[in-house]
Amino acid sequence: MLSETPEFCPQQESLPRRKRRMFPWALAVVCMLCTATSATEQCTVPAKQQYMVTELQRRMESSVVLQSSPNPSILIALNLAGGTQDGTKEKLLVQQIKDRVIKEGTVEMTSGQVALYILALISSCEDPKCITANINLVEVLKLKTKEELTYLSDHSTPKTTFYQLSLDTLALCLEGANVSEAAVSLAKEALAKDFFVDTGAMATLALTCVHNGLVKAEQSRILAPIHEALYKLRQQILRAVETNTTNIYSIGLALQALNVTSVSYPTGDWSCSQTLAKVLTEISQGAFNNPMAAAQILPSLVGKTYLNVIRLSCSSDKVMVKYTIINHLRGQHFTHTISVSVTKGSVLLSVLQAAQQDNPQDFSYETEQTSWGLMVVSINNRAANSNDKTYWQFLNGTEPLEQGVDSYIPSNNEHIEAIFSTY
Repeated sequence: MLSETPEFCPQQESLPRRKRRMFPWALAVVCMLCTATSATEQCTVPAKQQYMVTELQRRMESSVVLQSSPNPSILIALNLAGGTQDGTKEKLLVQQIKDRVIKEGTVEMTSGQVALYILALISSCEDPKCITANINLVEVLKLKTKEELTYLSDHSTPKTTFYQLSLDTLALCLEGANVSEAAVSLAKEALAKDFFVDTGAMATLALTCVHNGLVKAEQSRILAPIHEALYKLRQQILRAVETNTTNIYSIGLALQALNVTSVSYPTGDWSCSQTLAKVLTEISQGAFNNPMAAAQILPSLVGKTYLNVIRLSCSSDKVMVKYTIINHLRGQHFTHTISVSVTKGSVLLSVLQAAQQDNPQDFSYETEQTSWGLMVVSINNRAANSNDKTYWQFLNGTEPLEQGVDSYIPSNNEHIEAIFSTY
């Protein structure tokens, strides 16, 4: 069943990500579930092992050929990792998805397949509501999700699976639809049942999205079951990770789920860096050579989750910059990494501004104007002090930057580090 859309379908219109994808029913709500791991540990791929990530991306891109069936998971992963090296591959995947919908329709597609197509199109800055003038994938998914919920009410199980119902909830949530009914049903089922790791992880992402978009009028009704479900799911996923009962298809989603929870894990509860080290060892042994397995793990390796598909830049004149702040010198140690997009040609200061906007808790900063230009004097509330000869040093890899934050221009996929140092 295809849903009609308004006569105007802006398929060729530039669609800025931040303006187009905000939750219309929750603009005033502050994110309460933010990424948090142990404040003293580093959970990023070490520079000397970054080649593994690059190789995974290369293998995934090479799997995209003209005759292949569309794989939305690969498109999502590549876009979360900063985009394809060969731009024609992204265009091919997008076209394959559209052709599949146009030629074969959506009647035989499961709700989860439609949800993945929506996430993939969003990640490529395509509007899933405008596949053609009369094909609106979002409306299609609303109907299929309603069928899932009706079947669940009658048979105590969804029409397909709880994994697909979680995907449905996530995709509709990211598209700004009100999915309170689906979220409540999903939360209640998560509390009543023990989900498999991948299902629990996808449910966590979906419920986190809904939680972050709750308006005050809805909170009293659905906040409690969502909180309880997220707590139970987190504990189940933690046990699975700690006991190595995950597999190559579920560990990536498990890491995504753990990285969007709101608590800081106590020492000994969970070590993201240790888990990541195990994953990198498995990658080196060829465990993730399959493109689909690679698609599941890649977002976590670059510090992204499916929740980030609405934060990707839709402009061709953007660059992606990885930004890490490190303090192993004074007070409480920390290492935080974030990837942000800025307009091509922007100075480093724009990266700091984007990072602060995305995560003000970790990436706040202060500057002072000096005769040498603008100087960063504080990051994450750790201020430089001339009395103890401390300062914030900016590096590209191992090389200190020779220009200030108001003049240095980062390139696409560059990794900038700010390290609290002494002189």
